[in-house]
Amino acid sequence: MATTKTRSQSKNTKPSVSARQIFTTSDANDAYRHFLPRVQAAIPPDRAEICRLSVDIVRANVDRGVKAILPHIGLVREKLPLCPIDDVLELPSLALGLVAAAGRIVAAASEREIEARLEKYRPMRDLTLRQLEIFADLKLVPRQRVAAIRRGSGPVDSARDGVDIAGVFHELAETLDGKHPFSRDYLAAMAEHASWLLVQLRPRGAQQRSSERSSEAIVRDQFWTVIHQRHDHLREAGVAVFGLRQLDTHVPPIGARTSSAAQAPGTAKPGSPGPAPAAGPELAAGP
Repeated sequence: MATTKTRSQSKNTKPSVSARQIFTTSDANDAYRHFLPRVQAAIPPDRAEICRLSVDIVRANVDRGVKAILPHIGLVREKLPLCPIDDVLELPSLALGLVAAAGRIVAAASEREIEARLEKYRPMRDLTLRQLEIFADLKLVPRQRVAAIRRGSGPVDSARDGVDIAGVFHELAETLDGKHPFSRDYLAAMAEHASWLLVQLRPRGAQQRSSERSSEAIVRDQFWTVIHQRHDHLREAGVAVFGLRQLDTHVPPIGARTSSAAQAPGTAKPGSPGPAPAAGPELAAGP
């Protein structure tokens, strides 16, 4: 969907007013592309807070809070001249970027999924490796290379074998053409199974530290950290407009599971992109 950019207009010359354009979009991927370099520049990986909340709940609460203060922007600028209101108004789009970032994280496979893959992969690996050993006996492929593939044991070594076997068939394709029953699609499927297993399996004895995160998880957490920081300003604006007693009603805490947030359109499941909202709030940044 096309993006719209509304220039913030105000007679206030305090720091809360900027000449930059407020970015708004209802396209999660568009938001991700726009904000990615900004959140990466603002938050070093080692300072990114781990996002432990449902990104859909975060997005719903952000949308609700921004819509609540939007008719009162002039009052916010008057009472909180140092509030970075332009950053606050970008929160709905930034939260969409968070949803897209979370969708890029590859979740660890279950033991059942791994075993199902192994059941498909093992016969393919055994057949192709035995075929290479026959070729080695016929001096069509290097014997030592095939022997090296055969050495070792365990699921991780077996998965690595598949990658190596596919490599031999690819490199010696002209020599082996017409001499074996395996199609290119068959070898490609075996290599895909092997590569997937290598990502999911961990060598025996290797342990993942609790602080170890994938690059995709770090990006999600960088988005989350910036959102968390900006949401504090949104709550400050909410206090200025509604007061402390009515704050949570109009600008809920970022992780609050209210009925409005839980049933917001497009909230399929925690961490999943889900359908994008119909449109972001119409921004009228001027007082």
